[in-house]
Amino acid sequence: MKEKNLDYNSIIGLFLILLILTVFTYFNTYNDKEFLSNRFAEEKRISSFDKLSFVSKKKSKNDCVLENEVLRLRISSLGGMINEVFLKKYKAYDLIHVSHNKNLYLIKDSSFLYKMIFWVNSNKKHFKKNLISTDTLYFHPFFFQKRGKLMILIMRARNPYGVGFIDHIYTLNEGSQYHVDFHVRTVNLFPSIGKKTISINLEQKVFSLEKDRNWENSYTQIYYSHNKNSHSKVQSLSEKKSEERNIYNLNWIAHKQQFFATIFIPKKPLKNFFIRSENFPSGIFLKKIQSNILLKIKEHEEINIPFQLYFGPLDFSLLKKLDQKIENIIPFGWGFLKWINKYFFLVIFQFLEKTNLNYGVIIILMTIVVKLILSPITYKQYKLSAMMKLIRPEIDEINKKFRNSDPLKKQRAMMELYQKAGINPMSGCFSALFQIPIFYSLFKFFPTLINLRGKSFFWVDDLTSYDSILELPFSIPFYGNHVSLLTLLYSLALLIYTKISNNVSSNDPLINQKNASDMPFILYLMPIIMLLFINSYASGLSLYYFISNIINIGLIFFIKKFLLDENKIRQKIQENKKKPTKRHYWKYRIKEIMKKKKDF
Repeated sequence: MKEKNLDYNSIIGLFLILLILTVFTYFNTYNDKEFLSNRFAEEKRISSFDKLSFVSKKKSKNDCVLENEVLRLRISSLGGMINEVFLKKYKAYDLIHVSHNKNLYLIKDSSFLYKMIFWVNSNKKHFKKNLISTDTLYFHPFFFQKRGKLMILIMRARNPYGVGFIDHIYTLNEGSQYHVDFHVRTVNLFPSIGKKTISINLEQKVFSLEKDRNWENSYTQIYYSHNKNSHSKVQSLSEKKSEERNIYNLNWIAHKQQFFATIFIPKKPLKNFFIRSENFPSGIFLKKIQSNILLKIKEHEEINIPFQLYFGPLDFSLLKKLDQKIENIIPFGWGFLKWINKYFFLVIFQFLEKTNLNYGVIIILMTIVVKLILSPITYKQYKLSAMMKLIRPEIDEINKKFRNSDPLKKQRAMMELYQKAGINPMSGCFSALFQIPIFYSLFKFFPTLINLRGKSFFWVDDLTSYDSILELPFSIPFYGNHVSLLTLLYSLALLIYTKISNNVSSNDPLINQKNASDMPFILYLMPIIMLLFINSYASGLSLYYFISNIINIGLIFFIKKFLLDENKIRQKIQENKKKPTKRHYWKYRIKEIMKKKKDF
C-alpha cells in the first residue's frame, strides 16, 4: 500500500484544539430559545410599565443622591442603604431594539438589600432586650459636606428603644472613580447594646445586561480573597450551579458579571463570612447572592465598621489600582494562559487603542503585530516542511525497504536520514504546541475585554458577542440558531490556508504525482469544526482568526518567493550528508535497545 504523506504535527495540533473546543463548548451549552424567549418576554413586560411605575412610586423626601462623572448613587431613607446604582458611561443591551441603548443599572428597585442586626437594652425599668434590624429603620440626611473633591453624606437613624443613633457614612470622589467609602457607626449607643455579636446581611440580584445570556451567565460568579497560611488566595464559587461556602479571614468579595462587578472590601479581614449563590434559569436576573457576616465587638465599645464598595466595569487598570489583586477576577484564563492575555495581548491592545481607531481596525492591527512577532516560528515551520518534502523520496524508500522489518530498524534509518539532512523533526511539533496556548488564550481574551463591549465594525454590532446575518427558525447542535458571517469568512480562509500550506512546492514531477492526493482528509475537517464551534463566540475572535489566516496565506507566498530557495535547501541537504556524522543521542539509544533485544 502506498504510504501517505501525513503531517503528524498538524494532526496532533488539530486533535488538541478539537479537545479544547469540545470541553469549552460542553461547559457553555444551554437552551438558546428558552432563555432568550423568557428574557425577551420579561424585558418587554418591564419596558411597558417602566414609565408608569416610576411615576406611581413616590420617592421619599429623605432619599439622597450622590453622583460624580461616572456614577450616580441613590440612598434610600428606609434602611439608609444604596438602592440604585447607575453607570453613566455604559449602556445595557436592549433585546427589544437589538442594541446597547438602555440605561445601565447595576442596582435598581430593591435588587440590593442590606441590613445590620443586633440587640439593644430598653431604658424601661423591666430591662427588656430588643432586636434592631436597620432595614426597618428610617434614616434621614444628618450631614452633607464637600471637602475638596470629596462628598461626605451621613444618613442617621434614631435608636427606637432609647438613646443613641446609627450612622451610615458615604464618601464619594467627584472625579471618575467607581468606588465609594461606606462606614457604619453608632453614636452614644454602647451602654444599650445587649449581645455583643452583630450580624450583617447582604443580598443582591444580579441583572442580565448583555446580548448573549449564555455567555454572560458563564462569566457571572462570585470571587473572593481570603488569608490562608499567611498568604492571600483568590477563589471563586461555581458559575453554573447553586453553591454556598463559609469563608474565614475574608479580604474582599466580588459579585462579578461578564463586564461589571459589585465588590465589597472591608478595611479589616472578616473572620466569619457565609456566602451563597443561586442561579435563575430565565428572566432579567442571572443570580441571587446572599451573604452573612458575624462580628463581635468589645465591652463598652461602639459599633465602627468601615467598608469600601466598588460599582463599575471590569477594567484591568481600574481594578489594579484597588491594590488587592482584585484584577484577577477578570477571567483571562488559567495558569500561563492568563499571563499570555495579561502581559502580551492586553499590552498590545492597549498600545494600539491609543490610535483612537475603530476597534475592528485595532483588532486587525493587533493581529498583524502578533503575526509579525511570531513570524520566525512560521518561517522555521515552513522551512522544515519544505526540507521534509525534499527528502520525501528517501523517506518513501526507507518505508518500502523496512516495510516488513523490525520497527526499530526503520526508526534508526529514519533518524540517520534526518541527522544527515540536518533536520530536527521535533522542532515542528514544538512550534505547533507553542501556538496552541496562544490559540486558546484568545478564546478568553475577546469575550472579557470591556473595551470592545458594544463596539461595532461594519455589520457587527458588538465585538464581544456573535455577529448574525441570518436567524434560523431552528437550532443546530454546537452551531446555534444564527449564521455568523465572520465565522464563515474565517472557515473559508482556513480552508484555503490548509490547502496551500500542504501543497507540494517541489517542481519534481515524480514528487508531485506521488503526493498530489496525499493530504490527509482529516486536516480538511478543521474548517468545518471551527465553523461549528465558534459560530456563537465573540465576533472579535472570528475577526482575529480570519485576518490571521489571510496573513498566513500571504506569509506562505512571501516566504516561498523571497526567503526560501529550494535549490539552496537541496544543496545544503547534500552538503550535510557528506559531513561526518556526530554521535546522536537517539541514534545511540535505538542502537542500545536493538542490542539488548538481540542479546535477549
